[in-house]
Amino acid sequence: MQAIPVKVKNVNVYPYIDWNGGGVGPVILPVVEGASGTYAVGTLIRSVFYNLDLQTKNSKLGIHQKYVAIGETEDGTPFTTPWMYSTNVTNEAEFGRTITLNQPNSEAISAVSVPPYITLGPLTDITVSQLFPAPAIGERLLIENGSGNVIATRTGTPHEMGVEVISGNRSGKLVVGMKNIIISGKNKEGKTVTFGHLTCLNPNEPAIFLHQFGSNE
Repeated sequence: MQAIPVKVKNVNVYPYIDWNGGGVGPVILPVVEGASGTYAVGTLIRSVFYNLDLQTKNSKLGIHQKYVAIGETEDGTPFTTPWMYSTNVTNEAEFGRTITLNQPNSEAISAVSVPPYITLGPLTDITVSQLFPAPAIGERLLIENGSGNVIATRTGTPHEMGVEVISGNRSGKLVVGMKNIIISGKNKEGKTVTFGHLTCLNPNEPAIFLHQFGSNE
């Protein structure tokens, strides 16, 4: 999916601290407050890339340091970025990061990294399975008796479609980057619909699965 910048506002940027919990957490103050600019999320084969460009004044940014940003789009939708590297610390600050799916040394994508999306319609009786890789034949069950929605990303050409699974009985472990996911369920008319070639972008609740356009798999 081509990364199309979305205008953002009221953006605060914080230093990223890898704190594992326990005791009193660190106090983290913003180094950029109330900024505006653009945020883009794109995919290319197995990679997801993030870019944030902001108009800033008197920021306390350090070059090639890790930061997290929290803000909202023009229509008021909140967003939170994964941690990103600062690549420009002038008044036109730039941040970026690329994550490779299914790479042991690549950071997993968390829920906050999922591109903004809209719901297109409800689904019930959802079953989520993963097809065995060729030449094996068959599939393993991951979720059954689920409920959720058909979704589409709000940006990109074409839009990516998929499913959010809000609830259900889990019988297998979901992992970020899992591919060959197939999901079936009943739409509001009671008809069974099936989605294939999905990738898991968020294993939590709701679990998010999107069809990765441009993949050669």
